Amino acid sequence: MSAGDRPAARRVGKRGLVNLQRRPSARGFTLIEVLIASALLGFSLLVMFGFHSQAVRSNMHARKMTDCTYLSQLQMERLLMLHWDETTGRPSDLVDNDSDNTVSGSNTTEWAWLEHPDSSGEPDPVNSASEDDDTLGEPVYYVTWDVEDMDANATWTRLKVRCQYRDEAFGRWLGTTVSSYRFRD
Repeated sequence: MSAGDRPAARRVGKRGLVNLQRRPSARGFTLIEVLIASALLGFSLLVMFGFHSQAVRSNMHARKMTDCTYLSQLQMERLLMLHWDETTGRPSDLVDNDSDNTVSGSNTTEWAWLEHPDSSGEPDPVNSASEDDDTLGEPVYYVTWDVEDMDANATWTRLKVRCQYRDEAFGRWLGTTVSSYRFRD
């Protein structure tokens, strides 16, 4: 009788005959397989945490841009609601500085402060509730505006409101600008 013809070693137990030979599918994992699986799991977790931190940064930037848009629109509404007619003249907040340039000390980037009568150099920061205290969040937004007459009689006026914040992670200014036109009543 050859080795292939021999019956497998068996033992009789409670459930009947039991095969004592190990089948190839019943083997456990080798140490190399466990190490490779652990390395793959660790690498995938590392990549996933990297994506998570990028998503958190993107969400914070989106929130700040939403706040800037809200604050710009709020200031634009305030400027548009100012009373302005021929008898009282133009409100003091709507004075054309005859300059469309942006100025702020050493900051000469495109996101420099817009000139307006309320600022003496650098404007005061506000929080997302347009308040200058920190009860509803840290004041990190700067809201400025500029007025430009569109004709010689100041019949049409262009208003630009800019809100910006400093992105400390990349060391640059980010924000939004809202423009509107006002016709003299």
